[in-house]
Amino acid sequence: MEWASVMSKEYADKMLKAGTPEKFDQEPIGTGPYEFVDYQKDATIRYKANPAYFRGKQKIDNLVIAITPDAAVRKAKLENGECDIIVGPAFADIAALKANPKVQVEEQEGLNIAYLALNVQKKPFDDKRVRQAFNMAIDKDAIIKAVYLGGGKPAKNGMPPTIWSYDDDIKAYPYDPDGAKKLLDDAGVKDLSIDLWYMPKYRPYNPDGKTMGELMQADLAKVGVKANLVTFEWAEYRKRMGNGEHPMGQIGWTGDNGDPDNFLYLWGCNGTNTPPSQNQDKWCNADYDAALKAGKETADVAKRTEFYKKAQEIAHEEAPMVPIAHSIVYMAMSKKVQNYIMDPLGFHNFEGVSKTQ
Repeated sequence: MEWASVMSKEYADKMLKAGTPEKFDQEPIGTGPYEFVDYQKDATIRYKANPAYFRGKQKIDNLVIAITPDAAVRKAKLENGECDIIVGPAFADIAALKANPKVQVEEQEGLNIAYLALNVQKKPFDDKRVRQAFNMAIDKDAIIKAVYLGGGKPAKNGMPPTIWSYDDDIKAYPYDPDGAKKLLDDAGVKDLSIDLWYMPKYRPYNPDGKTMGELMQADLAKVGVKANLVTFEWAEYRKRMGNGEHPMGQIGWTGDNGDPDNFLYLWGCNGTNTPPSQNQDKWCNADYDAALKAGKETADVAKRTEFYKKAQEIAHEEAPMVPIAHSIVYMAMSKKVQNYIMDPLGFHNFEGVSKTQ
């Protein structure tokens, strides 16, 4: 994984001695195909081809990443020839980009999940019946149609079907408002007014948190739940969710390494009753943790698969979250770009990439 890359001890020691340890991250050095040149916060990151790279100097001399949060601006820059590749084109723009003879659109099933975390440490989500009711109240197909514009599929487990040990035998909770109402009645939940946190920014697994929140709000109203939409700036949003301040909130994950544990650990507590910050549901289950632990302690893929399927079955029954969707991930680029290959883990590797005139 990228965060575990080998780094230069000599450079770290030099920065520490100079009293500027922050430069170790801000002005990095390495042995890759490109050398770091400059970073302008919220604007650009510049690189140049590394002449000493062990596989040879790259064909592209200068690599510039222009930080452009607005998908419409990214699209316009690509179409006007101001950039060569854009990340995360808006789902609504995919058809137009595919129709542009100067543009090519790459796509693949995302190694990701979007879900609604239900904080089990706050009422009424301490009751499994309520959590199951919320799973039955959300119309995932409507969300796929309106938010993903068909560029995704409904989720039923905490990991995507692109990873081995995915349990396709699990039956998804049906969209069933009447069934949800009955479960809420059985749990004694009436006239519930509750905050629903929605994501404030685009992520590959959730392109429009606000619209998704509005659809969820409308679905919950049909079962007698008043959902009040709440959001924060992204860093604050993640911090507050990690602290467990939310009653329920949208969140998601794109995989780091393709291993089942990299998703399933999001609902684990490491055999304790204290959920770590990444466990946004604040749900701890001893049997679930035991299955994850057993899965990590063997290299036998068949045995690991059994343990991970058991974990998925427990999570499905206990319903600490509402799995929403697995998105398609898109990249759009000029047809002049050659040999760019999409990475399933969301990284952007420009080794071997070239551009025709």
